[in-house]
Amino acid sequence: MDKEKQVYSMLEKVYDPELDQPLTELGFIDHIVIKDNHVEVVIRLPTYWCSPNFAYIMAEDIKKYVSELEWVKTVQIHLLDHCTSDEISRGASAGKSFSEVFGALSDGDLEELRKTFDIKAYYARQEKLIKYLLNRGMTKKEINSLSLQELNELPLPEEGKLLREKYLEKKKVLNHSSTFAITTPEGKPLSEEEFSDYLQGAKLTRLSMEFNAHYCRGLLEARYNLSAAHEGSLAK
Repeated sequence: MDKEKQVYSMLEKVYDPELDQPLTELGFIDHIVIKDNHVEVVIRLPTYWCSPNFAYIMAEDIKKYVSELEWVKTVQIHLLDHCTSDEISRGASAGKSFSEVFGALSDGDLEELRKTFDIKAYYARQEKLIKYLLNRGMTKKEINSLSLQELNELPLPEEGKLLREKYLEKKKVLNHSSTFAITTPEGKPLSEEEFSDYLQGAKLTRLSMEFNAHYCRGLLEARYNLSAAHEGSLAK
């Protein structure tokens, strides 16, 4: 795999925190530049006023994941056309925290914000997995009583395996100690009585995120005059 493909494979791991979709699919990666073992990642966002907090999280994650490639010596971030382009580009490239860059204008570092979005992504991914299992004939009771081991051992086709993998990825981030597969974001098992209402709430979270993602794609397409064919390829 050549260097450019290696960098893009790492960028596929970087998600918009609010939308829980990869920057590569959203079209937020404008291009990359590789000189020797130094990488510059140029990113663009749907509007000039997109939240600096969200932008900084993405920039930090770009630097983190691309830096994991053994041959990469430095990673520079270049954010285009944003109200805080210079601050975010310089700060994230230098490995500084959000509060170091924005000082009194920040509400501190971004860990609490990251956790908030991890929980939303957890709900959305969980709802997709539960709906998939229900459509395959599992009952609410069976899903509710699944252990993590049993979930991992379920013989699922590729679509199901991907949904399971993405859900468990967020479950791991939330550091659950429970052995139950399906729990609240706090790791609490669900009772049969609360299952349906809980699932409905998770569905609303997912729909809100998907609507926002569709809206952001439209804004990005209009802002940068992206062709419909190009945009369609981003929304696989």
